[in-house]
Amino acid sequence: MQTESKQQTPTRSCARAIYWRAKPGQLDAYSSYLRQHVEPIDQAAQLQGALTSFTTLVDATADAPWTHMRLFMFSSHAQREDMVAALARVAASLTPDEDQRSARATLAATLRERVGQADFDLL
Repeated sequence: MQTESKQQTPTRSCARAIYWRAKPGQLDAYSSYLRQHVEPIDQAAQLQGALTSFTTLVDATADAPWTHMRLFMFSSHAQREDMVAALARVAASLTPDEDQRSARATLAATLRERVGQADFDLL
């Protein structure tokens, strides 16, 4: 008799949305930057339990207030409050060279600007 192992989905209690606006003419470049440089850090953070999930929504409408909304889900408010520090730890472990991390941050600054952030509780 075979038994199926059911993988338990982590409980999600809260979220954080971070809103970014790609600089003029940089929508595709910023989307590529996210896929190539940022999502590997987010995936490693998720595997390490720093967040339960993440996704990016894109609004390419010309007059949109933001072009990229990064949505992160967490199992607790404490986990959400540790997000920035946790992502920094993961980034440092994946890219130990400070100069490379600095170059990545410099590249990001040429592609986008931060619009805002909001924290949410889930029903």
